[in-house]
Parts: sequence; structure tokens; C-alpha cells
Amino acid sequence: MKLRNLLILLLSIAVIAAACGDDDDSSGGDVSDSPIAQALAAEMMEDGDSPFANEEDANCFAAKAVNDIGEDRLIELGVTADNVGSIDSIDFSEGELDTIVDAMDDCVDLGAAIAAEMGEGMPEEAVKCLGDELDGDMVKSMMRAGLAGDDVEPPDDFIQSFLDIAAKCDLPLG
Repeated sequence: MKLRNLLILLLSIAVIAAACGDDDDSSGGDVSDSPIAQALAAEMMEDGDSPFANEEDANCFAAKAVNDIGEDRLIELGVTADNVGSIDSIDFSEGELDTIVDAMDDCVDLGAAIAAEMGEGMPEEAVKCLGDELDGDMVKSMMRAGLAGDDVEPPDDFIQSFLDIAAKCDLPLG
């Protein structure tokens, strides 16, 4: 797989994650009190490629995101239980985007999820190495950019860091 394809895959996970919401409980919590959180968790579980495809992780993210951003704020932004599938078109503030990315990171190991997606067909040791080596801040920064709809061209320092990781983990890039 070419480096550009790997980077595009990394950023596509950010876009997939944009279709999610969360509650306030630091462990994620119960989504039963929030129709938006319920719908968001259901939407996440429908996407088999999502790192939130299982019920526990989807509920964690949905409960945490909705709680941390606030259901009233989500409604103010136009989010309803009927349109959570298009939540990536909502104009979230920088702080709200950070909250969403933090909720994702609290509920799943984003580095491991990205490594599993990128490492499909690669030796297990290389995938584990990639997951261990991906810098959390780097991953969160790329997730924020993807959620914000920013041009997803990675900065030079990201590319160099990724190339260093690829060499260390013996990833086939060609």
C-alpha cells in the first residue's frame, strides 16, 4: 500500500468518527436518556468499518460526546436523533471538535484502531508496532482536521514521523 493511501485511510477514519456523538460520563455511560446519543450509537454500530462498531464502544462514545458537548448545544447546532448520520456537516467550534476527538480517544485506542485498518494484510507484529508507535497527539490532530473538513494534506512533519514509524515497524509501503 502506498504512503498516500495509508494517509488517506488514516484520515478516512476521522471522517467515519464524525458520524458519532457522546454522553457526559467519563466511562461513556448510559445512552438511554438521550435520543441523540441513542441514535448516534446506533449509527456507529451500523458501520462495520467503524472503530465503534461494537455496542460498548459506540455507547461510550455517544454518551460521552453528547454529555460533554451538551444535548442542548447539539440541538442548537441542528443535530437531532433523525440526522445524526450527517453530523459531519455540522459546524462545530474548535473546542467542540476537541471534545469529540477526546471522547473518541477515551472510548477506543485510536492508534490501535488506525493500525488495524492500515495494517490489513500485514504481519501481526507490524500492526502491533504501528499501533504502539503512532503518537496520540499526531493521531488526534489528524482526526480533528478530518472532522473539521479541513484539507487533509498531512504536514511534512507528520509524513516524516510516519515514514520513521514505517521503517521501525518494517511496514511495506511500496
